[in-house]
Amino acid sequence: MNQVEKRGSERIRVEIPVYIGPEELVTRDISRAGIYFLADHPFVTGGDLNFSLGFAYALPGKPVKVGCQGEVIRVDQHDGKFGVAVKINNLQYIH
Repeated sequence: MNQVEKRGSERIRVEIPVYIGPEELVTRDISRAGIYFLADHPFVTGGDLNFSLGFAYALPGKPVKVGCQGEVIRVDQHDGKFGVAVKINNLQYIH
């Protein structure tokens, strides 16, 4: 059975720090519309999620942080962890 691709934008496999409150996680992949990361605990599907992404080398000599508001759209079991897919609804440059 063929699965239909639902993504509207291409994913890039890259590890970028994801900050959720005091927790620091790492993306598995990212697109202009969302992120996917692994966590030790599940997140609520359909729940809102505020997080930030850190880009250490976006500007020469200056890290960049982007604040995001998103929605958890899927949570999978993944090698003893939880894979979390988040749709990005809003983002803003922090510093």
